[in-house]
Order: sequence, then structure tokens, then C-alpha cells
Amino acid sequence: MLHRHRTGRGTFDASSTRAIVAAAVAWSALTAASGCDDAGDGDLYIVDEVPSAAVAGTGGVSGAPKVIYLAYADGAASPAVVPDPCKATAPKFVCQFAPTLKECQRQVQAYLDDWYADFNVVFTLNKPTSGTYYTEIVSSGGGAWCGAQKTTAGIAPFYCQDLAGGTAYTFMGGGSAKETAIIIAQEQAHLVGLEHTQSQRDLMNPTVCTACEGFENVANPVDTDHCGRPTQNSYQMLKDRLGAWPGGVKPSPFGCEPDVSAPSIAIVQPADGATVGGSFQVTAQATDDCEVKQVSVRVEPLGLGTQSASPPFTWNLTRISGRQTITVTAVDTSGKQSSASITVNAPGAGSSSGSGGAAPGGTGGSGHADGGSETAQSGDGATPGENPAGAATGCQIAGCATSGGAGGSDGAPGAGVGLALGGALLARRRRARH
Repeated sequence: MLHRHRTGRGTFDASSTRAIVAAAVAWSALTAASGCDDAGDGDLYIVDEVPSAAVAGTGGVSGAPKVIYLAYADGAASPAVVPDPCKATAPKFVCQFAPTLKECQRQVQAYLDDWYADFNVVFTLNKPTSGTYYTEIVSSGGGAWCGAQKTTAGIAPFYCQDLAGGTAYTFMGGGSAKETAIIIAQEQAHLVGLEHTQSQRDLMNPTVCTACEGFENVANPVDTDHCGRPTQNSYQMLKDRLGAWPGGVKPSPFGCEPDVSAPSIAIVQPADGATVGGSFQVTAQATDDCEVKQVSVRVEPLGLGTQSASPPFTWNLTRISGRQTITVTAVDTSGKQSSASITVNAPGAGSSSGSGGAAPGGTGGSGHADGGSETAQSGDGATPGENPAGAATGCQIAGCATSGGAGGSDGAPGAGVGLALGGALLARRRRARH
């Protein structure tokens, strides 16, 4: 089945609408499986048949975000994937609302980023080299070249279910950023299996409704139902089928031009204020719209620290005692950074060794990534300068004296040993290799 967006005549502005009507392609292939019924709809017609394998699953990595590839037509051969309702070369996208193509794309993307913020999906302007992805070809001038009426605003194959791919078309892009984004969003949602609704506040309304501000989180009556569902909550259906965004900063389709956001950082475990054992793991989650360069962890007042350049950001802390503040800092490739802190109570909390003076945790502001001399080698638990005698005697407690009587310059037992052994206490867990 195809969903077509047919525009009305005359100038389009905030007070006018462009009607959208439905058509069908390859409907016989999936009618029985999907429970849809095209009988009695004069706007539906059979074009060809799409093999069932084209809709046989989502592919990709479980939990990974799905990908929407936006191809702004340049007049060259279209990078379409099946099912493809047009099978022809789309005319060039012509932007009327910004001086450059990139600025036009940025303005359109601002709307899409807002409307898709809660869904586990990312946009790209570069054709993916592997895996499954949705393709939307954005052009201008109407759909006559695709066999549709000149006033058709967009078209997409539709089978009531998530195609986990396929190609949709925006025919009337370039008039304004919001109109272009509305057509893109609705056609992409048809690839996921959404129908039109009767709500004037839902992007799935069968008009290009400039008053709409996203996929409405309301069960609205379906407009001309083909799937046996009289109502549709467009927001929840997209969330169910695309998944929920797990949190953090989404990557930008424009890369780092410019990098305007600091990384997002959170300590996943342990919880702030938790009572922990003497040995436990610290796990952090860091994301960035560009790239996370480094994540560091500090334990105070013990003075321990290490860092990692790639996930998983998990460290093993061994024989920690007293009240300690753990601070994790993420730095991106532009030098922007963010920190998060928690306070934990290990055995012996309340003693002088754990007094520290650090305030209880929570999310912190920007911090300084400390690479110090105690940095651990990834995964092996060893550090440059680690005392072999201390390791041999099992002395792995921060601040304890080794068999050689290691101490500070004043001769006090254990003074300065925290730095020498810090890396061993903060060994980064090695990712399993297959």
C-alpha cells in the first residue's frame, strides 16, 4: 500500500492545508498477514508485489538505534532501497528558505530532532554501508515524475507493520523548513506502519498541518482505517516500534560542525549514598553528539584515579574503606566536559580514613579530567611504577604499607602509597574479545 500526500492548489501558508490521500502498492502480498483490507477504497490500486522477505524483520544489533537516511535529491540516481514506490530518479531538492543546502537541512533537522527525541532512532545524511535502515528521498516540485499527481506532497509504501527499511519520498520539499519536516516525518512513519488520524494536532493527520507540533500522545480516530484499528496513538506506536531512546546526547547528522554540546555523563552504579563492600564496580555511561574522547574516574579522599578512552566505562575498586566520593568526568573531542559525582560508604565509614570532607554526590558541573601517574593499563590492573613487593605481599589496600616499609618523606606508614597503587585499585575491566 502507498500513502500519498496530495497538495491543494494555490499558495500554502499557516491558514491553508494540503490534502493527503491513500493509495496502495503490493497489498496482496501482505493482506492476510497484516489483517489489512483494501476493499471498497477507490484510492487504492495494485502496482506490483514486494517479496515478504523485504518486511521480515528489523535486522541490526539488538538495542541499537534504528537509522533514518535522509537523501536530499541532487538530480542524480536515487539511492532507493526496496520497497521503492517510484523506481525513478527524483528531481533536485530546491530550498527556498535558506541560502545554502546545509542551512536548509539544519532547519529541517531541528524539527525532526524535536519530534523524534524520545524514540530510539538517529538520522544520517550519509548512506549507511551496512545493516537495515529507512530511506527518505527529499525532492521538490511534486510527484508527477513518479506517476503521481503534480500536487502530491509525498508517498510511502505501507503495510500496517514496520517495514524495517524501505524508501519513502518527500515530493514537495523546500517550501519551508517545517512543511518539509512534516512531510518527511509522516512518510517515514508510514514505513513504520502508522496510518492517518483525524486529529488536527497529530503529524499523522492527512494534511500537512503546520499547527502540529509532533506525534500526538493520544488515541485518535484513524482516518480511513486499513489495518483493523479504529484508533491510533501515533506517539506510543512509534515508541513501541522504534523503541525508547535510552538517554544521553543523540549524534548529529552534521557531525561536529560545530560541536555545541558537552558530553552527557551518568554513574550507573553504585547509587549515590549506597553502602558498598570493600570491593565493588563503578560503571558510567557517557554519550556525546560528536565523540567521547575520554572518561576518567577519581576516588577521594583516597586520591585514586584512572581513565578510559573507549567503552565499557567500568572499573573495579578493590578494598576501599570509609566514606568516599567518586567523580566521573567525560571529555569530548572538542574539549567540552561534564562530570557526575556520588558518595558511597565502604566498610569503616565514619573513621578518620574516610572523613575526606567531600560533599555528598549528585550530578556535578564541568570538571577537569585527571590522567595522573597512577593511570591503569586497560584491563590488566597494572600501572607504571607499581611496587612488586607490595603486590607480592598482597598489600592492595590504599594507603597501607608494603613489606618494604613504604612511607612518605616524614616516615609515616603508608604516606604516598595511594598514588603508587591507585592504578591497581582501579583496574578497568577488559571487554571480552571473540
